[in-house]
Amino acid sequence: MHNKQNTTCPLCHKKTSQNLHGMTNYLYCANCDLAWIKKHPKVVYNETYYGGTSNIAGKAFSPLSILFYKIRNSFAGKNYPKRWIDVGAGDGNYLEYVRAKERIGVEISASGRDHMKRKGLKTKTEKEFLKAKNLQADVISFWHVLEHVDKPWEYIEAAQRNIKSRGKIIIGVPNHRSLEFKVFGKYWFHLVPDFHLWHYSPKSLEAFLNQANLKIETIDYWSLEHHLTGVLQSFINRTAKSDSVLHRIIKRRQDFSKLNVKDIFWVIFWCTLGLPIVLLFWATGAIMQRPGTFIVVASKKNQK
Repeated sequence: MHNKQNTTCPLCHKKTSQNLHGMTNYLYCANCDLAWIKKHPKVVYNETYYGGTSNIAGKAFSPLSILFYKIRNSFAGKNYPKRWIDVGAGDGNYLEYVRAKERIGVEISASGRDHMKRKGLKTKTEKEFLKAKNLQADVISFWHVLEHVDKPWEYIEAAQRNIKSRGKIIIGVPNHRSLEFKVFGKYWFHLVPDFHLWHYSPKSLEAFLNQANLKIETIDYWSLEHHLTGVLQSFINRTAKSDSVLHRIIKRRQDFSKLNVKDIFWVIFWCTLGLPIVLLFWATGAIMQRPGTFIVVASKKNQK
Protein backbone atom coordinates (compact mmCIF):
# COMPACT_ATOMS: atom_id res chain seq x y z
CA MET A 1 0.00 0.00 0.00
CA HIS A 2 3.05 2.31 0.19
CA ASN A 3 3.04 5.18 -2.33
CA LYS A 4 -0.14 3.87 -3.92
CA GLN A 5 -3.55 5.52 -3.76
CA ASN A 6 -6.22 3.27 -2.33
CA THR A 7 -9.66 4.66 -3.21
CA THR A 8 -11.62 1.59 -2.04
CA CYS A 9 -12.96 1.60 1.49
CA PRO A 10 -11.65 -1.50 3.33
CA LEU A 11 -14.86 -1.68 5.34
CA CYS A 12 -17.64 -1.50 2.75
CA HIS A 13 -15.46 -1.95 -0.36
CA LYS A 14 -17.05 1.03 -2.08
CA LYS A 15 -15.06 3.48 -4.16
CA THR A 16 -14.84 7.02 -2.85
CA SER A 17 -13.41 10.31 -4.07
CA GLN A 18 -14.48 12.43 -1.10
CA ASN A 19 -11.82 14.20 0.92
CA LEU A 20 -11.66 14.73 4.67
CA HIS A 21 -12.84 18.16 5.79
CA GLY A 22 -11.42 19.75 2.64
CA MET A 23 -8.02 18.05 2.96
CA THR A 24 -7.33 16.65 -0.51
CA ASN A 25 -4.53 14.33 0.64
CA TYR A 26 -7.13 12.25 2.54
CA LEU A 27 -9.99 10.07 1.34
CA TYR A 28 -13.22 9.69 3.27
CA CYS A 29 -15.97 7.05 3.08
CA ALA A 30 -19.32 8.62 4.01
CA ASN A 31 -20.89 5.18 4.29
CA CYS A 32 -18.49 3.89 6.97
CA ASP A 33 -17.20 7.20 8.37
CA LEU A 34 -13.61 6.01 7.85
CA ALA A 35 -10.83 8.24 6.51
CA TRP A 36 -7.34 7.44 5.31
CA ILE A 37 -4.38 9.20 3.74
CA LYS A 38 -4.24 8.76 -0.04
CA LYS A 39 -0.60 7.73 -0.23
CA HIS A 40 0.64 5.74 2.72
CA PRO A 41 4.17 6.85 3.57
CA LYS A 42 6.73 4.23 4.43
CA VAL A 43 7.10 4.74 8.15
CA VAL A 44 10.44 3.66 9.64
CA TYR A 45 11.00 3.43 13.40
CA ASN A 46 14.78 3.54 13.47
CA GLU A 47 17.12 2.36 16.17
CA THR A 48 17.12 5.74 17.95
CA TYR A 49 13.32 6.18 18.01
CA TYR A 50 13.10 4.79 21.55
CA GLY A 51 16.67 5.58 22.49
CA GLY A 52 16.41 9.22 23.55
CA THR A 53 18.06 10.31 26.74
CA SER A 54 15.97 11.86 29.46
CA ASN A 55 15.85 15.60 30.08
CA ILE A 56 14.45 17.90 32.73
CA ALA A 57 11.04 18.17 31.06
CA GLY A 58 10.72 14.42 30.65
CA LYS A 59 11.61 13.81 34.30
CA ALA A 60 9.25 16.53 35.48
CA PHE A 61 6.30 14.94 33.68
CA SER A 62 7.16 11.38 34.79
CA PRO A 63 4.66 11.36 37.73
CA LEU A 64 1.94 12.45 35.34
CA SER A 65 2.80 9.56 32.99
CA ILE A 66 2.43 7.11 35.88
CA LEU A 67 -1.02 8.55 36.63
CA PHE A 68 -1.99 8.09 32.99
CA TYR A 69 -0.77 4.48 33.07
CA LYS A 70 -2.90 3.74 36.12
CA ILE A 71 -5.93 5.18 34.34
CA ARG A 72 -5.20 2.93 31.36
CA ASN A 73 -5.13 -0.09 33.65
CA SER A 74 -8.55 0.78 35.04
CA PHE A 75 -10.19 -0.06 31.70
CA ALA A 76 -9.36 -3.73 32.27
CA GLY A 77 -11.58 -3.87 35.34
CA LYS A 78 -10.86 -4.98 38.88
CA ASN A 79 -9.87 -8.57 38.14
CA TYR A 80 -6.16 -9.41 38.08
CA PRO A 81 -5.31 -10.53 34.50
CA LYS A 82 -3.01 -13.49 34.00
CA ARG A 83 -1.81 -12.45 30.55
CA TRP A 84 -1.81 -8.93 29.12
CA ILE A 85 -0.63 -8.20 25.56
CA ASP A 86 0.11 -4.58 24.71
CA VAL A 87 0.36 -4.00 20.96
CA GLY A 88 2.60 -1.12 19.92
CA ALA A 89 4.30 -1.29 23.30
CA GLY A 90 7.22 0.95 22.34
CA ASP A 91 9.97 0.68 24.92
CA GLY A 92 7.68 -0.92 27.51
CA ASN A 93 7.34 2.10 29.81
CA TYR A 94 3.59 1.53 30.11
CA LEU A 95 3.80 -2.25 30.20
CA GLU A 96 6.03 -2.01 33.27
CA TYR A 97 3.01 -0.63 35.18
CA VAL A 98 0.54 -3.21 33.92
CA ARG A 99 -0.77 -5.37 36.75
CA ALA A 100 -0.71 -8.85 35.19
CA LYS A 101 1.14 -12.07 35.89
CA GLU A 102 2.50 -12.23 32.35
CA ARG A 103 3.13 -9.12 30.25
CA ILE A 104 3.89 -9.31 26.53
CA GLY A 105 4.83 -6.32 24.39
CA VAL A 106 4.25 -6.41 20.65
CA GLU A 107 6.50 -3.93 18.89
CA ILE A 108 7.71 -3.33 15.33
CA SER A 109 10.89 -1.54 16.48
CA ALA A 110 13.87 -3.73 17.36
CA SER A 111 15.20 -1.01 19.67
CA GLY A 112 11.85 -0.92 21.46
CA ARG A 113 11.89 -4.70 21.95
CA ASP A 114 15.45 -4.50 23.29
CA HIS A 115 14.37 -1.91 25.85
CA MET A 116 11.51 -4.19 26.95
CA LYS A 117 13.74 -7.23 27.30
CA ARG A 118 16.09 -5.27 29.53
CA LYS A 119 13.06 -4.50 31.72
CA GLY A 120 12.25 -8.20 32.02
CA LEU A 121 9.22 -8.08 29.70
CA LYS A 122 8.35 -10.66 27.08
CA THR A 123 8.19 -9.45 23.47
CA LYS A 124 6.82 -10.36 20.07
CA THR A 125 7.29 -8.78 16.67
CA GLU A 126 4.19 -7.52 14.90
CA LYS A 127 4.50 -10.40 12.40
CA GLU A 128 4.54 -12.96 15.22
CA PHE A 129 1.42 -11.40 16.72
CA LEU A 130 -0.45 -11.31 13.41
CA LYS A 131 0.28 -15.00 12.83
CA ALA A 132 -0.48 -16.10 16.40
CA LYS A 133 -3.52 -18.16 17.35
CA ASN A 134 -5.10 -18.85 20.71
CA LEU A 135 -2.67 -16.97 22.96
CA GLN A 136 -5.49 -16.85 25.52
CA ALA A 137 -4.86 -13.31 26.69
CA ASP A 138 -7.08 -11.76 29.33
CA VAL A 139 -6.42 -8.27 27.95
CA ILE A 140 -5.09 -7.01 24.62
CA SER A 141 -4.51 -3.26 24.43
CA PHE A 142 -3.94 -0.95 21.49
CA TRP A 143 -3.00 2.50 22.79
CA HIS A 144 -2.96 4.72 19.69
CA VAL A 145 -1.69 2.02 17.39
CA LEU A 146 -4.44 1.33 14.85
CA GLU A 147 -4.01 4.72 13.18
CA HIS A 148 -0.35 3.85 12.46
CA VAL A 149 -0.52 0.42 10.79
CA ASP A 150 -1.07 -0.41 7.12
CA LYS A 151 -3.83 -2.93 7.68
CA PRO A 152 -5.57 -2.31 11.02
CA TRP A 153 -8.21 -4.96 10.37
CA GLU A 154 -5.48 -7.63 10.55
CA TYR A 155 -4.58 -6.48 14.06
CA ILE A 156 -8.21 -6.53 15.16
CA GLU A 157 -8.65 -10.04 13.73
CA ALA A 158 -5.46 -11.17 15.52
CA ALA A 159 -6.81 -9.77 18.78
CA GLN A 160 -10.07 -11.67 18.28
CA ARG A 161 -8.15 -14.93 17.75
CA ASN A 162 -5.96 -14.47 20.79
CA ILE A 163 -8.32 -13.08 23.42
CA LYS A 164 -10.06 -15.32 25.95
CA SER A 165 -13.81 -15.81 25.66
CA ARG A 166 -14.40 -13.23 28.40
CA GLY A 167 -11.30 -11.16 27.73
CA LYS A 168 -11.18 -7.44 27.01
CA ILE A 169 -9.75 -5.59 24.02
CA ILE A 170 -8.90 -1.96 24.83
CA ILE A 171 -8.45 0.48 21.94
CA GLY A 172 -7.58 4.17 22.02
CA VAL A 173 -7.60 6.16 18.76
CA PRO A 174 -7.96 9.74 17.51
CA ASN A 175 -11.45 10.83 16.46
CA HIS A 176 -11.84 12.69 13.16
CA ARG A 177 -15.40 13.55 14.22
CA SER A 178 -13.99 15.65 17.03
CA LEU A 179 -14.69 19.26 17.80
CA GLU A 180 -10.93 19.64 18.00
CA PHE A 181 -10.38 18.64 14.36
CA LYS A 182 -13.25 20.84 13.19
CA VAL A 183 -11.81 23.90 14.94
CA PHE A 184 -8.08 23.41 14.39
CA GLY A 185 -7.99 21.65 11.01
CA LYS A 186 -4.41 21.12 9.84
CA TYR A 187 -3.17 22.20 13.30
CA TRP A 188 -5.02 19.34 15.02
CA PHE A 189 -2.38 17.55 17.07
CA HIS A 190 -3.63 14.06 16.18
CA LEU A 191 -3.65 14.58 12.40
CA VAL A 192 0.07 13.71 11.96
CA PRO A 193 0.04 12.77 8.23
CA ASP A 194 3.57 11.34 8.37
CA PHE A 195 2.48 8.67 10.87
CA HIS A 196 -1.33 8.48 11.14
CA LEU A 197 -2.54 6.59 8.09
CA TRP A 198 -6.14 6.06 9.25
CA HIS A 199 -8.68 8.24 11.03
CA TYR A 200 -11.59 6.70 12.90
CA SER A 201 -14.83 7.67 14.54
CA PRO A 202 -16.83 5.52 16.98
CA LYS A 203 -18.96 4.41 14.00
CA SER A 204 -16.07 3.27 11.81
CA LEU A 205 -14.20 1.55 14.65
CA GLU A 206 -17.37 -0.30 15.65
CA ALA A 207 -17.73 -1.49 12.03
CA PHE A 208 -14.20 -2.92 12.10
CA LEU A 209 -14.95 -4.68 15.39
CA ASN A 210 -18.25 -6.08 14.09
CA GLN A 211 -16.48 -7.62 11.11
CA ALA A 212 -14.22 -9.49 13.54
CA ASN A 213 -17.20 -10.71 15.61
CA LEU A 214 -16.43 -8.28 18.40
CA LYS A 215 -18.72 -5.86 20.19
CA ILE A 216 -18.18 -2.58 22.03
CA GLU A 217 -18.90 -2.73 25.75
CA THR A 218 -18.06 0.85 26.69
CA ILE A 219 -16.83 4.08 25.07
CA ASP A 220 -14.92 6.70 27.05
CA TYR A 221 -14.73 10.32 25.84
CA TRP A 222 -12.82 11.86 28.73
CA SER A 223 -9.20 10.82 28.19
CA LEU A 224 -6.78 12.98 30.16
CA GLU A 225 -3.75 11.42 28.55
CA HIS A 226 -4.62 11.85 24.88
CA HIS A 227 -7.70 14.08 24.59
CA LEU A 228 -6.81 16.80 27.11
CA THR A 229 -3.12 16.91 26.21
CA GLY A 230 -4.09 16.85 22.53
CA VAL A 231 -6.28 19.92 23.00
CA LEU A 232 -3.41 21.68 24.76
CA GLN A 233 -0.98 20.88 21.95
CA SER A 234 -3.53 21.86 19.27
CA PHE A 235 -3.87 25.33 20.84
CA ILE A 236 -0.07 25.64 20.88
CA ASN A 237 0.17 24.44 17.26
CA ARG A 238 -2.45 26.94 16.09
CA THR A 239 -1.05 30.01 17.82
CA ALA A 240 2.68 29.28 17.45
CA LYS A 241 2.29 27.80 13.93
CA SER A 242 4.71 25.08 15.11
CA ASP A 243 4.77 21.32 14.90
CA SER A 244 3.85 19.76 18.26
CA VAL A 245 6.71 21.37 20.12
CA LEU A 246 5.51 20.44 23.63
CA HIS A 247 5.07 16.81 22.61
CA ARG A 248 8.58 16.74 21.15
CA ILE A 249 10.08 18.17 24.31
CA ILE A 250 8.43 15.58 26.57
CA LYS A 251 7.96 12.45 24.46
CA ARG A 252 10.35 12.55 21.51
CA ARG A 253 13.49 13.87 23.14
CA GLN A 254 15.80 12.50 20.45
CA ASP A 255 14.14 14.90 17.93
CA PHE A 256 14.49 17.93 20.20
CA SER A 257 15.89 21.03 18.52
CA LYS A 258 16.37 24.58 19.69
CA LEU A 259 13.18 26.40 20.54
CA ASN A 260 12.51 29.92 19.35
CA VAL A 261 11.00 32.66 21.52
CA LYS A 262 7.57 32.28 19.92
CA ASP A 263 7.41 28.55 20.76
CA ILE A 264 8.46 29.16 24.35
CA PHE A 265 5.92 31.98 24.79
CA TRP A 266 2.91 29.98 23.55
CA VAL A 267 3.86 26.83 25.46
CA ILE A 268 4.06 28.85 28.70
CA PHE A 269 0.87 30.78 27.91
CA TRP A 270 -1.36 27.76 27.21
CA CYS A 271 0.07 25.85 30.17
CA THR A 272 -0.73 28.74 32.53
CA LEU A 273 -3.01 31.68 31.68
CA GLY A 274 -4.66 29.89 28.78
CA LEU A 275 -5.20 26.63 30.66
CA PRO A 276 -8.84 27.39 31.67
CA ILE A 277 -9.70 27.77 27.97
CA VAL A 278 -8.02 24.43 27.23
CA LEU A 279 -9.97 22.72 30.03
CA LEU A 280 -13.27 24.22 28.88
CA PHE A 281 -12.65 23.09 25.30
CA TRP A 282 -11.71 19.58 26.51
CA ALA A 283 -14.85 19.27 28.64
CA THR A 284 -17.07 20.61 25.85
CA GLY A 285 -15.75 18.04 23.39
CA ALA A 286 -16.28 15.22 25.88
CA ILE A 287 -19.82 16.32 26.81
CA MET A 288 -20.74 16.59 23.12
CA GLN A 289 -19.20 13.11 22.60
CA ARG A 290 -16.88 14.69 20.07
CA PRO A 291 -13.49 14.42 21.79
CA GLY A 292 -10.15 14.49 20.01
CA THR A 293 -9.63 10.85 21.03
CA PHE A 294 -11.81 8.10 22.43
CA ILE A 295 -11.32 4.74 24.13
CA VAL A 296 -13.39 1.62 23.57
CA VAL A 297 -13.48 -1.62 25.53
CA ALA A 298 -14.56 -4.52 23.32
CA SER A 299 -15.17 -8.23 23.77
CA LYS A 300 -16.23 -11.25 21.77
CA LYS A 301 -19.88 -11.38 20.76
CA ASN A 302 -22.30 -13.84 22.34
CA GLN A 303 -20.39 -13.91 25.62
CA LYS A 304 -22.39 -13.78 28.82
